[in-house]
Amino acid sequence: MKGIPLIIMAVTLGAIGQIIMKKGMMIYGQVSAGSVWGQLVPILKVPQVSLGLLCYAVSAVLWIAVVSNVDLSLAYPMVAVAYVIVFIASWLLLGEHISGLRVAGLAIIVAGVVVISRS
Repeated sequence: MKGIPLIIMAVTLGAIGQIIMKKGMMIYGQVSAGSVWGQLVPILKVPQVSLGLLCYAVSAVLWIAVVSNVDLSLAYPMVAVAYVIVFIASWLLLGEHISGLRVAGLAIIVAGVVVISRS
């Protein structure tokens, strides 16, 4: 299907950016929504945070190509594939606990992506 490989590349890169950024923030420490702006420069000095943002930027550029070639009603729901990637990577790489209820929710998301991708 036209555009699906590019969608998967853009979405995967965005998800990888999430994981790398989380690793960086695990190094930096917690910040609140109110304090993040005041700490932005030191946060960006953490290499993993900057690399995560770079992944996002490249993902956004790829997404420009996606939306110029594929119906948005098909492309945007594919962003849900990032949930799967982040879900598995959070468990494997970050050691996060994954409950049965979260697994069930992820299965519903995957089913939705499959249905939309076949339309």
